[in-house]
Amino acid sequence: MIEPKRVLRALAEHWALLEPLCEHFDQGTLSLNELRSQLAAQQLDSTPQDITSLLDVWIRLDILVPVAKSPNRFELNAQIHDFLAYLRREHRLGLCLEIEAYLRHLERLAGYIQDAFDIRDGNDLARQLRLLDMRVRDVLKKLANDEQALVAVAERAKTSDRQIPLRQRYAEVLATWDEYVEPMIQLVNADGAFEQGVRKVENVLLRMLTEQQRLGHLVDDDMLLRTHARILEMQTSAQLTLRHARELLLPLREEARRHNAVTRGAALALAAIRRKGIDAVPQAAMPLFTRPQSTFLGSASQVEAYVYALARFEPKPARFPKSHKTHKSGEAPRAPRTVREMVERCEDALPMPDLMTWLLEQEPDGATDELLYWFSRLSREKRFKRERLERRDYHTHEHQVSLRSFALLSARDTAAEDSASIPHAS
Repeated sequence: MIEPKRVLRALAEHWALLEPLCEHFDQGTLSLNELRSQLAAQQLDSTPQDITSLLDVWIRLDILVPVAKSPNRFELNAQIHDFLAYLRREHRLGLCLEIEAYLRHLERLAGYIQDAFDIRDGNDLARQLRLLDMRVRDVLKKLANDEQALVAVAERAKTSDRQIPLRQRYAEVLATWDEYVEPMIQLVNADGAFEQGVRKVENVLLRMLTEQQRLGHLVDDDMLLRTHARILEMQTSAQLTLRHARELLLPLREEARRHNAVTRGAALALAAIRRKGIDAVPQAAMPLFTRPQSTFLGSASQVEAYVYALARFEPKPARFPKSHKTHKSGEAPRAPRTVREMVERCEDALPMPDLMTWLLEQEPDGATDELLYWFSRLSREKRFKRERLERRDYHTHEHQVSLRSFALLSARDTAAEDSASIPHAS
């Protein structure tokens, strides 16, 4: 049995030596000679006897465990390894099947809870509710660990050596997607096992809350409500973990797949060019470059035609636009009307029975969009008070427009009439 105080004291005392060894133990076991060389590299002033005594202490405290059938090779104790990984904030991605197994156990616990409630066994009901709450917390802990492990997978793929092929750099990403993300998508789907299991447990708890109010309380309602809230938190956490995983890994996976397709297509094209020349590649498959290329790849006939065209190149004459445009019937171009001019003209025409009719009279040859702009601009002018008219059709120079026009009045005259009509208090 591991003695907690002595092990913790040894870990705290030798942490500077154990932490670098964790990375080596993550890759596998270490022989006795490898352990000695690693410790000698970290403790330059130590003697072989000091290293031997230190290893004896670690073996005696079960920090180092000999490998079965290989007594000269050692590995970290599994519990010590997990504890050190927790301290170093390392997260190992678990299996999606573990979550599915937890869900099956939650469904069984929901059945036990229903049976205990039916026979009115309060003690067994409270015990099963505590077990259900513990298992839900285990699922939440696993989802949080998996999310951090997925972040570590993406970071390792992005920061790995750029010299190795992309397929090897993203091998862990592709494996994680196939082994964890894809099954997780099917599990958390709307009709998947996760949603069905959560729904079953939730229905049992809600039915118990209703039945307790009718038949009497066996357990506190707060325990049921806390468990129900934790189950909803588990459901939300699973969806967020899956969304985060897709945001992290899907771009890397698509990049690896796209790179493989481009590489495979380029290799096939180069092989065909080497055998039969560039004419063997279909023209539809050749990319159209939008900028001059630094190299030219072609057959002898194409090179001769290209040089021949260069030798007899004649630039086309440049045609510059004329400095002015000619107007029909010798009329001078008319400047566009300003907002101030149009508002003043509209104000002079008040009271105006129909704004759109007035615009058509002012601009009989005006474009439809310009007339609609002035209609919208003048109808929103604060100087005028508007009254909505019935819908009718108006014929512009280009189109037939159906709208509800406005009758415009002066806002100042209207305000003066209103103030005169109000009797003054004596």
